[in-house]
Amino acid sequence: MKHLYSLLIICLAVVMITVNPLMGQMNAEERPTSQSTNANKTENRYGGIYRAPLLNNPSTLDPAYVQDMYGVTVVQQLFDGLVQFSPDLFVIPALAENWQAEESGKVYRFRLRNDAHFHNGRKIVSHDIIFSLTRLFRIDPPPAILPHLLRISGAKEYAEKKLETISGLTAVDDRTLVIRLEEPYAPFLIALGMYQAKIVPAEELEKGEDYFAHHPVGSGPFKFSSWEENEKIKLEKFSDYYAGSPYLDGIDFFIYPGGQLDEVFADFQKNVLDEMPVYGKIRERLAVDKNIKMIHRPSLSLLFYGFNCQNPRFKDPRIRKELSEALDRQELVSQIYRGQFEIARSIIPPGLPGYLPENERIEREKRRRFKDPGAQVSEELKKIGPVEIVSNVQSPFSQAELNYVRECWARLGISTDIKYITNWAEFERYLKSDGLQIFRYAWFADIPDPDNFLQPLFASDSQNNFMRYKDNKVDKMLRDAVGMLDPIARAEMYQQLQRTILDSVPIIPLLYLSVDSAYQPFVQGIQVSPLGAHTMSYHRVWVK
Repeated sequence: MKHLYSLLIICLAVVMITVNPLMGQMNAEERPTSQSTNANKTENRYGGIYRAPLLNNPSTLDPAYVQDMYGVTVVQQLFDGLVQFSPDLFVIPALAENWQAEESGKVYRFRLRNDAHFHNGRKIVSHDIIFSLTRLFRIDPPPAILPHLLRISGAKEYAEKKLETISGLTAVDDRTLVIRLEEPYAPFLIALGMYQAKIVPAEELEKGEDYFAHHPVGSGPFKFSSWEENEKIKLEKFSDYYAGSPYLDGIDFFIYPGGQLDEVFADFQKNVLDEMPVYGKIRERLAVDKNIKMIHRPSLSLLFYGFNCQNPRFKDPRIRKELSEALDRQELVSQIYRGQFEIARSIIPPGLPGYLPENERIEREKRRRFKDPGAQVSEELKKIGPVEIVSNVQSPFSQAELNYVRECWARLGISTDIKYITNWAEFERYLKSDGLQIFRYAWFADIPDPDNFLQPLFASDSQNNFMRYKDNKVDKMLRDAVGMLDPIARAEMYQQLQRTILDSVPIIPLLYLSVDSAYQPFVQGIQVSPLGAHTMSYHRVWVK
């Protein structure tokens, strides 16, 4: 037991050593500095409806099926899991008040809280945990957490429908849950903090999964009230929340389909919204108002353009490489985003083990080469004809970015059509269609672990591998990496993985995004983590 705890602490320490330098930047750039963590608790005020924007309709509010950040934003308020992440990315208790590892890390024993209830009033017991985790093995599409859960004894047999129960999940009593793994697996506890592992009541799912997706019942600080598509999702406080009743009476999420940032900005200025994400010129305009609270901190995320590697036009990695190298990322960040973001030189962002900073030199060489008017264009590239990029977001910034990409490729003699699909469910269907060519996509880490960038996006059997990228060597390396308990060797493996993947150019990494948000002066208690603003709980937020 001590051995595993030491390994877990080392793995988390490696993450925190690299992430914590990012933490300080929030405090340095946040205005004003009076947050709830520093405020006198006697000043905290109950009441008020918080008003926040969603830049698209969620596809669902069932945590097992959520794959977009819009749904995650709401799910984080409605549901709790066994564990959760602190703003500094430490694993802390949620529905489990404590846990311990046994048998050298093959067994986890969780002790549940005695005061946690679902929104329907029923007390949460161990069988609810087993039900919630078990259903994840047979849903379609498989959730991103599945590779972690398949480490549970008997899980693979259950997923393949060879067994009807999972031997590794045992309810000792109503408050004690035992999870047995096939072998020690360091990221397992961290994975239980993913939003897909939120706990749901079986009796509510019996009404139908489609019904539950639009009428969710969880155990989080807020409970569902209503959802008017393209307009608003309303939540109300859950007064019996085990961690204390929220300060807010409720949250209204106003929906802006397609990322209508101009409308969001106008509503924020009219005091219709209490917060908004900020980019480029909007960030500069808000920065002059000293009363507005601004938060900027790097996030564990990546904005990239993905190729359908099975599309005849893009099967040749040399074609993909030429299109990638034609983009001057530094110029893009400077012109479109006013230096707000850091250019992406690889896949894993700064702040996680496996980051590849040496690609900075390669990026400079590419910029010099493709600013040369005499740069040669291959005959293969000339033959591919017009290309199509599909984007889920149609904000002014995404349009400017896409137009910049189109201009860069026009210099190579390539014409580009841009297709906007602002409905997330339709966008996902298009990503899975044979007609897909190139797509614009942002990936935000679900957990502070490098595997969360590589396995979901590049494993051959991953549902999020919209690039249709396949490499048996990469698949094996991914399997080996998650089993490594030595954090140094594991980080080196992820660096090697990135080099192998980037050699094939299934994606064009563009930007490492940051969390940039503005808040009205009366908003207190905001705590944003590097996992993104969409992962934040509003439980302790209050209005002054």
